[in-house]
Amino acid sequence: MTSNRNFVVLGGVGAIGRVVVRDLFESHPHNRVLIADFNQAAAREYSRFFQSRRVTAKFADARRHGQLAKILRSHAVVVNCTQHDFNLQVMQAALAAGVHYVDLGGLFQWTRRQLKLHSRFKRVGLTAVLGAGCAPGITNVMTRATTEELGTVNSVRIRVGTKDFNPPAASFCFPYSAQTIVEEFTLAPWIFQNGKFRKVQPQSGWERVRFPQPVGPQWLVRTRHSEVATIPVTFRSHGLKFCDFKVGFDRAFVRAVMKRLKNGWTAPDLAKLPATRTQPNDYEIARVVVDGQGIDGHPKTIVIDCHARANRRWHASAGDIDTGCPPSIVAQMLATGIITQRGVLPPEVAVPVAPFLAELRKRKLRIEMKEMKR
Repeated sequence: MTSNRNFVVLGGVGAIGRVVVRDLFESHPHNRVLIADFNQAAAREYSRFFQSRRVTAKFADARRHGQLAKILRSHAVVVNCTQHDFNLQVMQAALAAGVHYVDLGGLFQWTRRQLKLHSRFKRVGLTAVLGAGCAPGITNVMTRATTEELGTVNSVRIRVGTKDFNPPAASFCFPYSAQTIVEEFTLAPWIFQNGKFRKVQPQSGWERVRFPQPVGPQWLVRTRHSEVATIPVTFRSHGLKFCDFKVGFDRAFVRAVMKRLKNGWTAPDLAKLPATRTQPNDYEIARVVVDGQGIDGHPKTIVIDCHARANRRWHASAGDIDTGCPPSIVAQMLATGIITQRGVLPPEVAVPVAPFLAELRKRKLRIEMKEMKR
């Protein structure tokens, strides 16, 4: 078991990066965290918040391979919280530095490219876990959890719904990366159907899903997502024939984004819109619905939900919490030798189910699994 508890959080002053840093700091008294960010002033300011020598800050540019590799050396794991189009560059720096790697996902296309580095990571005894947030991340591991209850898996449907209890914002506000949301609205989603990958129309497949309270009924839509890039491959031998992903968005918000895009706005333009973040007061449920046959051969549908609520002490929304805590957990599993597989792997392959779900529960993320009658 390695004793190296030195972590780098790249992009550590973003909404998710801040949660990763905080969770690493509070999880274990020997964890040391380097906040590496292009915004050096913000990184230093956030490091001072902790009033501890265990948290430090440094300027980092994900585009500068040599400089980044130098920063990463002597650390155990880098948690990459930058935009997904930097993923390959950060992975190359991790290889050069000899450190394990964790990220938040590659929006399908980057994930596929990243998987091609599997043999290089495995050859040097390193692990890269791709998409270790909520969705992808928690959803992948929950899918693995359901397969332990089934003999055959026919379909995997991933659904995420959120309820914000704050009054509607007076200003236009993105719940997470503007670039990612624009890509989710405009790029053709991939689904896995009849045993084959295919693209469908952006903003298609609207579906009314009833989540448990306090989220309740939500309208969900298909978007391009990383789970669909790996789950069908991982569970192909289980008979999987269908997989898709849908997430809840307010339809007025979707219309407002698309109107601006049609008027010539770009994702960077949208990201610059002034928006004051209100005190977090929301609730999110990430759901996986798996249809298959039990060990006895009878049809079986299993639904597994992860419940998350806002953490006001951290000034973090439910989505920040269920996206930021998992990569911290996975990074610590890598650093302490709980994760032993080497290479470039999705969460459903690399992450041990029971210990991971136990760590989520410690962070007040509730896991509920039940069998639906058919």
